[in-house]
Amino acid sequence: MGRVMGYAAAFCVLLLIICQSIIIPTFSVSFFRWHYNRAGTAAEIGISDEDLMHVTRELLAYMRGQRDSLNGVTAEVRGHTLHGSRSYGQNFFTRREISHMYDVRRLYDTLFMVRNIAIFSLFALVFAMVYFRHNALELLSRCLQKVLAGFFILMIAAGGMMAIDFRQAWNVFHYIFFFGDADQTWRLTQFTDLMINMFPLSFFLNISIFVGALITIFSAIIVALSTLYLRSVRK
Repeated sequence: MGRVMGYAAAFCVLLLIICQSIIIPTFSVSFFRWHYNRAGTAAEIGISDEDLMHVTRELLAYMRGQRDSLNGVTAEVRGHTLHGSRSYGQNFFTRREISHMYDVRRLYDTLFMVRNIAIFSLFALVFAMVYFRHNALELLSRCLQKVLAGFFILMIAAGGMMAIDFRQAWNVFHYIFFFGDADQTWRLTQFTDLMINMFPLSFFLNISIFVGALITIFSAIIVALSTLYLRSVRK
């Protein structure tokens, strides 16, 4: 029973690492500013740096549930103020972009929910291990080493596939997580959708590398701390 709880708690830690490693770069304004400066995004789409960051902040606010809709987001683009769907001369974002971002927001809602459940479950499991007089820290440390090591092997394999053909890996990701999107609204076009110019494939490649690096760093820290603790216990 104790071993089952230990592995369950270790899996909760893994979920926390994955969720936070995705959340940190996704909602980091500094990361977006770095990408825009590096790619020359503002000049490419004909928008000021201030308006580009304004649109980005509104987009992130929507993904966090702090905006009800992306309608009404405006910016000066190539000397013309846009208020709504570009095809209708109303909004900055097109209806296709808004539809896609609705699906993206649902994914992040799920991500936040999984993270919160993992936090609650982790505390409950650790409390249960202590209550039933299991050596909670030692058991959790041993399980963490095995779970994180196993996941790291899987991550290396996934990283290898992405390195071979990132575009195909990105398409597979959308087929899996946007399976209900019969119209494939995530297939934006460079000529009609500004969002694809804001976030080209290179953006998602960079953010994937960032996420992978964070997962590796967090996992390495936890494994190192677990190893040090287990060594101290043996002494």
